[in-house]
Amino acid sequence: MLYSMTGFGRSEKNTESQQIVVEIKSVNSKSFDMRSRISSQFHNKEIEFRKLLKNSLLRGKIDLTVTVENTQDNENTINAKVFNNYFNSLTALAKENNFEPADMLSTIVRLPGVVSQNNDTIIPEQWEAVLEATKEALEALIGFRSEEGAATSKDIEEHIANIEKLLFAVDPEEQGRIDKIKSRLLSSLEQLKMKGKVDENRLEQEMVYYLDKFDLNEEKVRLKQHCLYFIEELGKDVKAKGKKLNFILQEMGREINTMGSKANSADIQKIVIQMKNEADKIKEQLANVL
Repeated sequence: MLYSMTGFGRSEKNTESQQIVVEIKSVNSKSFDMRSRISSQFHNKEIEFRKLLKNSLLRGKIDLTVTVENTQDNENTINAKVFNNYFNSLTALAKENNFEPADMLSTIVRLPGVVSQNNDTIIPEQWEAVLEATKEALEALIGFRSEEGAATSKDIEEHIANIEKLLFAVDPEEQGRIDKIKSRLLSSLEQLKMKGKVDENRLEQEMVYYLDKFDLNEEKVRLKQHCLYFIEELGKDVKAKGKKLNFILQEMGREINTMGSKANSADIQKIVIQMKNEADKIKEQLANVL
């Protein structure tokens, strides 16, 4: 199972006294980073929201919106000090600018901090309802992550399969490559008229040492093992595996690059470029994997 870091979850819940809407959005990030917009009544619960989301989502840039509206009338309180400050300021501005103040009462009561509802106390049943709505939105987001992760996993498996096919395609190109290099070296010696002036045994030893530097067998074996290991880790029942898969991909990239530097063949270089292209596509996908 593979999980994406991108997702969206929403939940609505109505109680006798409240209408609750919770929305959670998630995109990729190297760590857990949460931003929240929570109705004032539940501001002091932000730490609990953060803990709940971090334990479930592990990683990602998270946007949490919790909107709670009261559906029953509540007693309102007018803050006299704030009201008087607004009144004095508006009266002074009216005199300075020579205009008659309009109905300031209706204007002032709509300004921030003048009228407040007596709902600061959180009733346990209300918090339970908000918590339940948050968990439902969270489950919806995780389901979204799972669906997108499944599609991503399938795409990555195809790219790994393509690398394995390209690796298999190196063999026929490699068979005649060493002979060509050996022939080219001997031809260069002939041109330098040194063929009969060197120790044949020493020449053979030096040539074996030189040609061994172009041997791709170790890189091919290691790359094949890395591909198998990658698929094995991809299929494990672990929630967060993006970082480990990235590490394996880096090892695959090293083997591919070494093959390219040792190829000494235009045909093998073309295959290596195709492998790099497949690896880059996997890297792009892993950037969004949990």
